[in-house]
Amino acid sequence: MASNSIGPILTLAAVAAVGGGIWVANVSQQTGPAAINAPVAQSAGATPAATATPEVPSPPPPAAFPARADYVGEIPTAAGVITLEVTIDGQSAKAYACDGNAVEVWLRGSATNGALALAGNDQTGRLTGHLDGASIAGTLTLGAKSWDFTAGSVASPAVDGADDVY
Repeated sequence: MASNSIGPILTLAAVAAVGGGIWVANVSQQTGPAAINAPVAQSAGATPAATATPEVPSPPPPAAFPARADYVGEIPTAAGVITLEVTIDGQSAKAYACDGNAVEVWLRGSATNGALALAGNDQTGRLTGHLDGASIAGTLTLGAKSWDFTAGSVASPAVDGADDVY
């Protein structure tokens, strides 16, 4: 029976010898250990060098509205067309939207830094937008409905013979 117990031990020893040989061959093929970037001790009087970070240019400031301007656009809807008129006067803006049937709303608010933020007296009507070249683009919201729009610049005043549209 002694010969039966020696077989597995010899197999185990052979596997260990082959494994050890492979490990030694693998270690001898590797190059030296990679250099570790350890911080260099600095003298007490030295200050660390500042790393230069690339300077990201700041975005250009938003285009400002003209001191006085009028814009007119049409908003197609399922029920027809809503005509939108917007007047800029300094940093204030007024807008009138009407479809000649069921929609009629007056909105007032600000026109600063190229952005519009207008609301009706009852706050159910809102207009948000921004200057887009010679036009304004934005969204008109009336109750639960919203429409995107673009309104182009027109000669002031928007209505012939009127000193002020509103």
